[in-house]
Amino acid sequence: MFTTAQINEKLSQVRTGADFPALAENLKNLGVTYYETKMEDGSSIFHGENNYELRTGSNYSAITVADMVNLEQLKIDIINHQQGKSDYLQISRQSADNGIEKWAVCLINMTCTYIDKAGNKVWVEHIPSLSAQKSSFTAEQIKTAHRKVKSGADFPSYIKEIKALGVTHYETYVYDGHIDYHGADNYTVKIPAKYEPLTMADIVESEKFKKELLDHQQGKTDFLTFIKMCATYGIEKWEICMEQMTCTYFNKAGNQILVEKIPQ
Repeated sequence: MFTTAQINEKLSQVRTGADFPALAENLKNLGVTYYETKMEDGSSIFHGENNYELRTGSNYSAITVADMVNLEQLKIDIINHQQGKSDYLQISRQSADNGIEKWAVCLINMTCTYIDKAGNKVWVEHIPSLSAQKSSFTAEQIKTAHRKVKSGADFPSYIKEIKALGVTHYETYVYDGHIDYHGADNYTVKIPAKYEPLTMADIVESEKFKKELLDHQQGKTDFLTFIKMCATYGIEKWEICMEQMTCTYFNKAGNQILVEKIPQ
């Protein structure tokens, strides 16, 4: 049967809720059928076949579990956690603040049940399979890929990497640099503004823009220089479509200024 060392090794691979489906699969492969984790101190009981049971000690200093359940806030916090926006200790504290005493994970039915102090089942959610999780990329995964982009010459490899994560299309807004990434089943990850708002030109200077765009694609300018150039020459945003492998540039009126094929 599974051991404490094996359980801890699998748990050590978890950074955020985005890693939870992989954890569930790993624990299931060890022989875990069911486990419960208390929000008060992070202690858990892992169950296996033939009434096998393994208890783990507390993972953090004791925290207080609220008496009243705030289900709507719990759901928001869980979604953020699943998108990689919080770590294990943060979601444990948030769950306690929202009145959750423990969660119970069934690896046979692949469900996670949130239970309050009175022992009531507050919410039951299905644990997505690893294959289904492919479209559920995280903000951190996107940021990691984007940090590799130094100039326009790096753009095709960046597109290839985020497409593999499950991104189907995205929009970049020149005004402040915020980006909306989209995946299957209306899944969206929003990357917030990256710089102070820029002044956007009302008139498009398409020929000057095309020349500067070509320089950027050849690695002659960095990303921020390219962004400022877009604002100066009237480009409000660009949209990337992974299926068609195109990049479309728009002006403030929403008109298409240029459509380019992304080299592969």
